[in-house]
Amino acid sequence: MAWALVWAMLAWALIPGVKRSGKLIVPVILLLGILPDADLLFSNIGVMHRTFTHSIFFWTIIFVPLFIIFRLKSVPYFVAVVQHFAFGDLLIGKVMMFWPFNSSQIGFNIAMPSIVDVTLEIAGLLLALAIIIYSRDLKRLFSVDKNNILMLLPLLALVASAVYFASQWPSINSLTSYILSSNLLIALAIGHIILITFIAISALQGLRAMRPKTKTTTQRNNLEKSV
Repeated sequence: MAWALVWAMLAWALIPGVKRSGKLIVPVILLLGILPDADLLFSNIGVMHRTFTHSIFFWTIIFVPLFIIFRLKSVPYFVAVVQHFAFGDLLIGKVMMFWPFNSSQIGFNIAMPSIVDVTLEIAGLLLALAIIIYSRDLKRLFSVDKNNILMLLPLLALVASAVYFASQWPSINSLTSYILSSNLLIALAIGHIILITFIAISALQGLRAMRPKTKTTTQRNNLEKSV
């Protein structure tokens, strides 16, 4: 699922003609990139994976009010959701792209892991980092800023997906053996670790900013402002 987050960052940047005034809300973009897979949480009540939450019409209806209110500014966030299944899942699986008008599942169903899957994830990770640096968001995301507490949302989503995947294995040892059995799987695991670490550091900085300031800290901040 990590590729869905990083390619969400790329999708908005590649939209021609979109006015990019203001800062992109990175935590929201990352969360939306993985949101279609929320159907996994409801598998125990009969909801099938990659069905209605992977439909372009489903998300278009949800985003209509945002299109009306925010217009072009909402487009990057819509693309962050849609790219998950219209690009990623379409390649490595099959999705109900046109539900409810058509319940047929379409896709290329490329094996996972594969060289295509790993290449997309690693390339997405590197390009997303480049975009964050180019847009000057890297310093902000690593600064002690209460706004970075929002990074807890994509962090929890990514951790939940990892826990769900791990729960499909009888033991940690068997899962570890499976990952170490292939260089492709090792590359995917490293990519996930890098992404989780990046998001976790940013979220931690947000939590640090929420701590009550001591008198000494307040005086130092006031002195810095006066200077």
